Order: sequence, then C-alpha cells, then structure tokens
Amino acid sequence: MSTVARALRDSVRDRVLLPLCRLLGRLAATTAARVTQLSRCLRKTRNVVSQPLDSHVRAVPQARRIIRTELARWGLHEYVEIAELLVSELVTNALRHARGPIQLRMSHSADGRMLRCDIADGCPATPPAARPPARADEEHGRGLHLVDQLSTRWGARHTAAGKTVWFELRTRGRARRGRLRRRR
Repeated sequence: MSTVARALRDSVRDRVLLPLCRLLGRLAATTAARVTQLSRCLRKTRNVVSQPLDSHVRAVPQARRIIRTELARWGLHEYVEIAELLVSELVTNALRHARGPIQLRMSHSADGRMLRCDIADGCPATPPAARPPARADEEHGRGLHLVDQLSTRWGARHTAAGKTVWFELRTRGRARRGRLRRRR
C-alpha cells in the first residue's frame, strides 16, 4: 500500500470513523437509558385504560360505563361510586367549557395504592385551583368543590392539545391485573 493510500486511510479513520463510532456509542447509551426509564415508568402503572369520549352529552354516561367496567375488572368495586361521580363532574366541565375531543385515561398504580383518572380536552384554560362552593341559589359551581373534597388529590396541567384535569383516589392493596382476552 502506498504512503498516500495509508495516509488517506488513517485520515478517514481518525476524522470520520472514530468520531462516528463515538457518536453511535453515546446514542446507544442514551437510548439504553431511555428504555430503562420507560420500563421503570411502565412498572409503576399496573392497569391503564385510555379511551376517547364523544364530544356530546353522551360522554358522561359513556365515561361512567368505562369506570364501572374497568374498576370491576380490576377488583376495585368499592371505588366505583366515587370515581363515577368525580369523572362525571370533570367530563361535564369539559363538555361545558371546552371544545374538541375529550379523552378519558384511568390508571391504577402497580403497588395498588392509587387510582388516577385524567380527562383531557382541547381548551387550554385550566379550572380555578381554589373556589368557594356554590351558594344554595346557584345552579352551577359545585363540581370542582366535590372533586376537591372527595379525591385524595386533584389538579390540572397544560398539554400541547389543551389541558388535562385529573384526580387521584387512594386505594387499598393490589388490583387484579387486567387481562387481554383472545378470541378463537
């Protein structure tokens, strides 16, 4: 091999291949860290259900039906009534104050101690954090007060598409893991 060819080979190796190998090594390490982080996150959540709701008054009974079905499947029967009430309030607020699609997401932590429900909608305006309960002569304004009083925690966060209002209920013990049923 000639001196010029060796110099060219060494130059390509030192200036292109070695930096490329270092970059690929860093990308592989970053990707591995992200995969590990994702698997940790997935282990924290045991059961998850996410479903779009109609942008119509039908969304309230639809959300209640999802809550009843999934909590029964997870063995959390004693939380059905309170979860139905709170989800009804949040879905009603989304229908009343927001535009666009509504999404219900419900999850139960892997340790079995927390049930979380999220209602996402297309309106970026978040509900007021602290509001006194409605007076007896007012027609509206009790929903968020109920959510505040009956949930363990609740809140709202902005998303790219609007906002998500959520609540959590403390639960006892482990829920049954939801099973996928295969049709034969």
